[in-house]
Amino acid sequence: MEVMQSCVISHMSEGLLRRKIEDIEKVLAIYKRKVLTLENSLVKACKHMVTDLEVVEDEKSKEIHHLKKKNSSLRKSCEASKARVKEREEDIDNHRSALPRAQHDPVESYKASSEYQQDLYAYGAECMSASISLTK
Repeated sequence: MEVMQSCVISHMSEGLLRRKIEDIEKVLAIYKRKVLTLENSLVKACKHMVTDLEVVEDEKSKEIHHLKKKNSSLRKSCEASKARVKEREEDIDNHRSALPRAQHDPVESYKASSEYQQDLYAYGAECMSASISLTK
């Protein structure tokens, strides 16, 4: 009887073991599907992120190119402005150096000349004729 019991028990345990293996295989299959789904989702997300990164890199590249052009233009403008300032400073220095060389009393010397008397006489005659024509 003991042999029968051991055979029956072993037969029952084999059945239980098979069920457990089948259950484990089902659980593993479900787990495998979930893992594969997760891996596929991760791969898609990574591809999407790579695409987004490439777009951002292209935009930043264009922005950098635009800023470099603008910087170059501003440098040229600044250099031109510096050149104009230097020219103006040279003009001012030339005028400052010319002032001491100018005559101190050019008006006085002009009034003392005979040319002034002639200009005064001609101007007076013109004023007189203009006054006469206005009164008529």
